[in-house]
Amino acid sequence: MTPIESFPPSEHQARQWMQEAAEGRRRLLFSLHAEERMQQRKIGRRQIIQVLRTGTVSEPLHQDVRGDWRCNVSGRSAGMRLTVGVVLKQKPDGAWVVVATAFEGE
Repeated sequence: MTPIESFPPSEHQARQWMQEAAEGRRRLLFSLHAEERMQQRKIGRRQIIQVLRTGTVSEPLHQDVRGDWRCNVSGRSAGMRLTVGVVLKQKPDGAWVVVATAFEGE
């Protein structure tokens, strides 16, 4: 796991943290909203993890109205083109990667 060098993270750090989360080396959390949308859209956790591991940033890292840093990552998994909305959270015990939503396309 790479150390937390700064927050907000650089795009390179964000990408690295997402890969680490996909590999189980950084905390990964699925929000309730993401779980509901994944079920509704028939998207599995393995597909999300594949996109986090190999996808590309399709919406640049930016700060939302709550002060969280987020971006979108897009890629292919199981024959589907998916976009995953990711929130990066800095906690006392390290940085977390939170899957906020997922949808087909983009």
